[in-house]
Amino acid sequence: MKRRRLLPLVALALGVPLFPLIAHGDDWPQWRGPMRNGQSGERDVLATWPAKTGPKVLWRAQVGKGHSAVSVAGGLAYTMGWDGERDTVFCFDAVTGREVWKQSYPCATIVRWPGPRATPTVAGGAVYTLGQHGQLRAWDAKTGAPRWSVDLAPTYKPDPDYGCPWSPLIEGDLLILGAGSRGMALRTKDGTSAWGADEKAGACSSPVPFDLGGKHGVALVTMNAARDATTFVGLDPQTGTLLWQSAPWPEKYGAVCNDLLVAEGSVFVASAETYNRGARFRIVGDKLEPVWDSPKLSTYTGNALLVGGRLFNVSKAGLLKCLDWATGEEIWAERGFSGFGTVIAADGKIFVTRSSNGRVSVIDSAASAFGELRKFEPFTGKGETFTAPVLANGRLYCRSYEGEVVCLQIGAVRSRTQLLILPAVLVGAGCGWWLARRKRRSATERTPLP
Repeated sequence: MKRRRLLPLVALALGVPLFPLIAHGDDWPQWRGPMRNGQSGERDVLATWPAKTGPKVLWRAQVGKGHSAVSVAGGLAYTMGWDGERDTVFCFDAVTGREVWKQSYPCATIVRWPGPRATPTVAGGAVYTLGQHGQLRAWDAKTGAPRWSVDLAPTYKPDPDYGCPWSPLIEGDLLILGAGSRGMALRTKDGTSAWGADEKAGACSSPVPFDLGGKHGVALVTMNAARDATTFVGLDPQTGTLLWQSAPWPEKYGAVCNDLLVAEGSVFVASAETYNRGARFRIVGDKLEPVWDSPKLSTYTGNALLVGGRLFNVSKAGLLKCLDWATGEEIWAERGFSGFGTVIAADGKIFVTRSSNGRVSVIDSAASAFGELRKFEPFTGKGETFTAPVLANGRLYCRSYEGEVVCLQIGAVRSRTQLLILPAVLVGAGCGWWLARRKRRSATERTPLP
């Protein structure tokens, strides 16, 4: 009994709230989160978001036009924007919004929705960014000092009107992009080519890591030369060797503009440019075999989520849909999220953003019908956005196309001081119990027998 009481009493004596310390928090260091699946492992994500009012706004910033999401790592938040003449990479203090550093380079406009499309990737003390015309850069994550730069050939662009959309994926000492006829890799130390540099147009989605049968791979969408069909491939990230490949997926302009979802030995893909279609395939050897094919979740730019055997996304028609992963049958649907709405997930909750005004709704992923647990419109200016929010360490980061970045406090957050105190409390309590036990045992051993 004394041992069980010891840790809580010591923690309370030091003024450390025990439960919040044990609560889980995650960084979000790249496009679509730690695993690139749109999900965070955080818990108690609505702990400080009042049920009847909006969450606390911690800070706001203006970064310029674009679709680049926020990446959060090591207490810093990164994103990109365009001011009409230059792309700028911004680094903020993730809690206060204080600008830590920024770096810019000249950048001309593109025809459709000008501004950076890729999201910064933070890995190994560096930040990797890709501009709208293929300006690939590596920066020191803490200081912003340039490490190297590579300008990709214009022929890599999926469409000359839309620019380069690939958020860099780091695999060991390689940086992988969706550029080229079957992806490409550069070395993180200096930007030199490792494989796949064929200067051919890539498709519109970013690479996604996966593990299957003891093998690690990268999945991505490729586009044919005629720009009327795509193919889905799995590659060895170190060599570019083909692991599996789908049959052609017809689509005008090769416009499969969302990432592949790879889970449970299957691949889900959707498109909605000309053909309204979503489908699940099973990976069998070096091929993809169909499981189901349906028009019920046709999506243009959003990325699907798989949570608890359910598939979530916003359709081109602006319907938030929930489908059964096993069968593709629709469980429920809700109107009003605009054609480019986005979804992320954490703690069994789905965060849905309405693309027309940036409104965020939170729902229960296991509910039998749509119902809002929370809702909030974060932007003070024009809130149109195609960019999914980001959840990191109890804070939600939202970004509008016009460039307003908003940081909201929604969950329990552990301070750095608390993080240092907890190990000390645990070690101290353990040592105290062990010493007391040893002292009692020694006293017993010295007591003479009657």
